Amino acid sequence: MEVAVQIFCGGFSGTAVPFEAVEEKLLSAIKRFRVTKVIMGWSTEKSLYEKTAALLLKHNIEFYLWFPVFSETGALRDLSPLVDYTGNIIERENNNSSENFFFCCPNDRFNIAKITGIFNEHFSSIKFRGIFLDKIRYPSFAGSRGKDGVFSCFCPECMKIYLNENFDVEKLKLSLYDPDFSLPGIKRYYGNGRYEFYDKVMSSFFQIKKNIIYFSLQRICMYFRERNYKIGLDVFAPFLSPFTGQDIVKLSGLCDFIKPMMYRITNAPAGLPYETEALQRHTGNKTIGNKFFSLDFCVKELENLSLESFCHVYAGIEINRINNIAHTDPVYIEETINAYLKTGIRGFTLSWNLLDMPEDNIEKAAQLL
Repeated sequence: MEVAVQIFCGGFSGTAVPFEAVEEKLLSAIKRFRVTKVIMGWSTEKSLYEKTAALLLKHNIEFYLWFPVFSETGALRDLSPLVDYTGNIIERENNNSSENFFFCCPNDRFNIAKITGIFNEHFSSIKFRGIFLDKIRYPSFAGSRGKDGVFSCFCPECMKIYLNENFDVEKLKLSLYDPDFSLPGIKRYYGNGRYEFYDKVMSSFFQIKKNIIYFSLQRICMYFRERNYKIGLDVFAPFLSPFTGQDIVKLSGLCDFIKPMMYRITNAPAGLPYETEALQRHTGNKTIGNKFFSLDFCVKELENLSLESFCHVYAGIEINRINNIAHTDPVYIEETINAYLKTGIRGFTLSWNLLDMPEDNIEKAAQLL
């Protein structure tokens, strides 16, 4: 079974991790797994990538830059932010984390040009085989602004889209201003991230968001294809993805592999219980419950995705252990890997940071893979 490994080497601002730490963990992983891809980002410390590229070249392993797109990049460029339905800018969060989850408008063509400009300035000279695009979405209900982040964007460029699509913006806003707002009931759940709402305005809104993400990513992927890079995409679990503007199957046609984040016990962004609880809390919708991150449900999600995807699927599982965020242990690793092995996926992405993976988790994963 093929294995991709993720390494978080530091944010756009701050100090990068030392190469020696990366080298030690990588050499250990290469001995134990069939590592075909290493995904690392997103510090701008070029020497770290150059040393890592040279190491991976010796082992014939593809090197991917882990590159956030519609979030985090605002640390390096002045990007047009999202505008909520009240007309207010969704401000940058004030925190000291290496991730700020400050999203820009994905529909703004100037944002797209600036984002590819970041790559050109900081990373184009490094010998990457591919680009792994992260944060290719709108905020989720778990973001700091809750539903205000999800129901965006209403900037002038996005308003032009709504007008061209004959979308009833005022009707949507009327429901959002209701202090007792709850997401209208789901009429039908097809599996693999396809919903239909009783409220057609709501269905249209989420479809427009998916179209915006797709066409913007199409432009970004074309930029990298023209420069002969392979492309991987970081995506939410299928049942969560529509609320962030991701049509995973359609997006899979733009890339070489996708990594659905099937983080069953992570209490942080993209973690299934974390995101589901936020969805329930901000919408009053209890139709999406704990079954949506049970092992059986996740297996079914991956089976469907493997059948429908236009590219390879590498299931993302949390191997790192972080206090109060990801209480992983060998038992969890074993039951998850054994179940996912039966789904038809091409491989696993050991996530989300090799440097935080304890030895007992790595050893158990190595026994199974």
